[in-house]
Amino acid sequence: MSKARLELSDLSIAPRKAERQTGVASSAVASVTPPAADKVAAQMLPNPTETQRRETAEARAIAQEDARYSLKNLKRSKQRNVKFFINIALDYELKARLQRAAAENDLKMTAVVKAALDYYLTENGY
Repeated sequence: MSKARLELSDLSIAPRKAERQTGVASSAVASVTPPAADKVAAQMLPNPTETQRRETAEARAIAQEDARYSLKNLKRSKQRNVKFFINIALDYELKARLQRAAAENDLKMTAVVKAALDYYLTENGY
């Protein structure tokens, strides 16, 4: 099974509006670019020296480092309020009791476990 190759000549491309209106003469004029436009474009682009490049690179690096530090500090301040998770292996009967207690009290199982841990720790002086 061979794939048919799509050739450029197989596609029909509509001419642009400017070509339709003015014909072939406009395409010949558009292909010639004035050399003055190249000189103006070259003058508009900055040509910094090596020291200027180094200074801008250092300034950019310092700004990125400051942004990185501020983002790290923001993450640290958010992490202080983050909930910490623990993995607990429960046997089948205990998990069934936990599910039943959560369902009867319309709570999440994590809320029941958290309340039970808090009660246990306060009762034992922790």
